[in-house]
Amino acid sequence: MRHPCNNLTLLNCEYNGLTDSYDEQSPDLYRWTVPNSRPQRRVTRTFRNLSRRSPAPKNSEPPPAPPRPRAASWIGRLLRRRPPVDRPAHAELDALTAKERQELWDAHRQRPFQAITSLITSAGVLLGVAFTAYGLSYTAQTLSAAQEGQLTDRYTKAVEQLASEAVDVRLGAIYALQRLATDSPRDRITIRNLLAAFVRNHDLCSPKPPPKQCGTKTKHLGTVRITTDVYAALTIAQTLTTSKDEFLDLSETRFPHADLNFVDLTRANLLDADLTSASLVDARLTRAHLSVADLTHAYLRNADLRDANLVNADLIDVDLEKANLTKADLFLANLTGANLSGANLTGANLSGANLTDVTGMTADEIRKAAITDATTKF
Repeated sequence: MRHPCNNLTLLNCEYNGLTDSYDEQSPDLYRWTVPNSRPQRRVTRTFRNLSRRSPAPKNSEPPPAPPRPRAASWIGRLLRRRPPVDRPAHAELDALTAKERQELWDAHRQRPFQAITSLITSAGVLLGVAFTAYGLSYTAQTLSAAQEGQLTDRYTKAVEQLASEAVDVRLGAIYALQRLATDSPRDRITIRNLLAAFVRNHDLCSPKPPPKQCGTKTKHLGTVRITTDVYAALTIAQTLTTSKDEFLDLSETRFPHADLNFVDLTRANLLDADLTSASLVDARLTRAHLSVADLTHAYLRNADLRDANLVNADLIDVDLEKANLTKADLFLANLTGANLSGANLTGANLSGANLTDVTGMTADEIRKAAITDATTKF
């Protein structure tokens, strides 16, 4: 017969008038005594290492648990998410020593505190990450503001140097602006327009008094080399014109007799420009706007003028040998005495153009290649 007090760690057990004294030194030894009174059934449990609730009556309902605060409920849900651990059976508890039972009880009591400690540690880590992210964001903003200040200082200094009377100082400012456009792409258009304005204000006829080639259309003066700072500004401004819809504004510039060989003026706006007797050999003028420009006696050998706008341009005695004028618009242009030897006029618009005394191509060859009408003069 199984003793009713088995599977418990106890000091005294009374059952049906019998008192069982547990000897810790001899676990298998029990001393039975018969009390003199109280024969009624009573079981008294005294735990040393492990506490266990008495089973509730079969038909009794457990009292409703009091409502927990929201924080406690949240912590409870976190605790319930931990992997479930099965309760040890009575036989497993009997096999444990007193020290092992104490360790098991300590671990059972410390488990909620471990969960709370883990929660606090996680919250601390999250707060640390948040503060670190805020610090990095603040540092990035500070660095960005410092960089903006440096870019502004560099731009201001370069603009001041452009007004210098020394050519080398102006040249250094132009290259500084080129570097600034590389470091700050959003300022590229501003810098390009600034360099274009510098070219317009420092053309060949801007000095007072203007040189002798200004105001004359003779071709016997020879070419004039433009200053290094103006040429650098011209080439750099053109390189900053990257989009097909952008153009370099060089309208009304005056470069008579200027040496502009191999220059790249693609999509440049040269409206009403003075290029009298200018040398533009092998120049790139694709889609350039040369309407009303004066190109009298200009040298345009091997020049690329595809899709160029030459409406009402003055091209008297211009040298267009081997020039590419494919789909160029020469409406009302004056080409009197022009040299068209080897020129490509495929699809060029010569409606209303004056082709009197042109050389290098016959009227039939021109009509076959270009677009002409009754207003075209031969």
